[in-house]
Amino acid sequence: MEKLSIISPLAEIGEGSTIGRFVIIDDGVKIGKNCYIGDYCRFSGDVIIGDGTYIGARVSIYGNTVIGCNNLISDNCCIGLPSEHIGYHNYVGKVIIGDNNHICSCCTIDCGNNFGSVQKNELLPYITEGNYPEDATVIGNRCFILNGVVIHHNCHVGLGDIPNSVDKDYDTIICSKCNLNGFVHVGKGCELSSGTFVREWMCIAPGAFTAMGEHIVKNVPPFAKILKNRNCGTLEERMKLFNVTSDEMKDIKAIFAMQMSY
Repeated sequence: MEKLSIISPLAEIGEGSTIGRFVIIDDGVKIGKNCYIGDYCRFSGDVIIGDGTYIGARVSIYGNTVIGCNNLISDNCCIGLPSEHIGYHNYVGKVIIGDNNHICSCCTIDCGNNFGSVQKNELLPYITEGNYPEDATVIGNRCFILNGVVIHHNCHVGLGDIPNSVDKDYDTIICSKCNLNGFVHVGKGCELSSGTFVREWMCIAPGAFTAMGEHIVKNVPPFAKILKNRNCGTLEERMKLFNVTSDEMKDIKAIFAMQMSY
């Protein structure tokens, strides 16, 4: 099958990995062990793909993109294109994706830019949460991102210190057709129902839940339930899902308040 693909001799393909038909892999791409790359994929730039990752057909990955281990990325996704922030169309930042994520078909994840340091330097602690580079879009671990989700530049998804969920394979869930604009934070343990739109610079704190079709234009506290664009209180059942006690909840709220003070 390799003769039907174009694979640079400067690319690295790990032992046990399978490359489909009509795949283009450029210089500098590194694919780990036991990966599967579907037909018609295109990888260009300093792309690194971790061991055991499955990538479906017609997936395009560009630029400075690092993908961890044991991820599943379904058909027709596009990852790492330059962001579409006004005045920053051509800046190629980074995309960092952790381990054990499931990214369903037709999702778009843009790379970051340096707009924050240039225009909003006072917000750098917010932008560089978790010691990630300021020009990175970041997806954490154990995220389930459904069909057609758009994650714009410099978003942080699935980050936070709460424990892994007890009974689920995934902690953070973003349902179909959600749209996260630039510099949005969606904390670990959140669940955004289908069609949620989040305004740029908003923070949805860990454990929060949004109903279908919500428009998030204010920061959402930890483990809050947003229904009809209103905060309907703390979801104790989600606290139990993540083994978060009342005392731990106080600490999480204090951290959230500190972050929002920037």
